[in-house]
Amino acid sequence: MPRYHHRPVARIALRLIGIALLASLEPQGKALRMMIRQSDRITPAQGLLAAICFACASLGAMLLFWGPALWQPVSVARRWQDHAVEDGGGGREKVVPDG
Repeated sequence: MPRYHHRPVARIALRLIGIALLASLEPQGKALRMMIRQSDRITPAQGLLAAICFACASLGAMLLFWGPALWQPVSVARRWQDHAVEDGGGGREKVVPDG
């Protein structure tokens, strides 16, 4: 797997994408407020736009603050590594019917 996230350009680009996602919340918020004023009930479009706002805020903050650290390898306990190999990585063991 290439280590593109270790390059300085990628580090800056990930953080800039995070800033752009956070900046996109202003027009999204304005559109959501306008949609809410037009309708007494919550419409599917309002729910979708609210979900998009949440996703942009979450992803933007994650990329801005963590950036390339999101791809750092993590150590996994040996017992979980063995388990993943034994059952094929699906998290469930095969059940073989009797007979």
